[in-house]
Amino acid sequence: MLNPGPVYLVIAEAIRKEIISERLAPHTRLDSEPELARRHQVARETVRRALSRLSDDAVIYRRRGSGSFVAEPRVAQDLQQLFSFTEFMEYMGLRPGSKLLEAGVLRISDPESPILHWLRLKPGAKVVHLRRLRLGSGEPLVVASTWLPETMFRSFLKKDLRRHSVYEVMEQMGRKPSHATQTIEAVTLGEAEAKLLTVPAGSAALLIRRVGYSHGVPVEYAVDYYRGDRTRFRVRLGALEPRPSGA
Repeated sequence: MLNPGPVYLVIAEAIRKEIISERLAPHTRLDSEPELARRHQVARETVRRALSRLSDDAVIYRRRGSGSFVAEPRVAQDLQQLFSFTEFMEYMGLRPGSKLLEAGVLRISDPESPILHWLRLKPGAKVVHLRRLRLGSGEPLVVASTWLPETMFRSFLKKDLRRHSVYEVMEQMGRKPSHATQTIEAVTLGEAEAKLLTVPAGSAALLIRRVGYSHGVPVEYAVDYYRGDRTRFRVRLGALEPRPSGA
């Protein structure tokens, strides 16, 4: 028989499965440590280690003097894959949604604009600009701003942006990004973004800037604010290859 691993990890996994199966809804109070210890026939310290593991993984949260509670599920996205928000929500089993906040064509004259820089455009160039609130099963998760070179997407705003994702429309126009570069930083939300995401101003968020490329040409510049309490990102890492001697 295979060794299932340390007992506290086995108990943590059992509780995790209960939560995932939705038998335990968000903010449900878990049984007390003594009750869990009796149920699993282990020492209370073993239960405490299991709960600490779940807390570290943001599966539960703890309130001093009140116990442990089921946390709101976080949307976990792999950074090594490029797909639209709609595709990602469907992959996670959530219902994708979007509210279009702004849509139009802008002329950008500021030579220091990061939009011009990343899209390799000259001052005075026009861009298609979209600002959307992205939803997962009705809950606001992301405030997304997108800029596209107008010369490549002149009929973009004529498409049905309420029924199709930006990447779907870009694909229809033969310019869907095949790869992208992203930077991620931790920020606090200002009043405007916080109100849209239904969290208090000053709440933690992840700011993601993305440049999407099609056939080596930049076709998308995006700035997205992700709710910090509902989002986490995963990245697969490999060992650093040793540099050849003399390199």
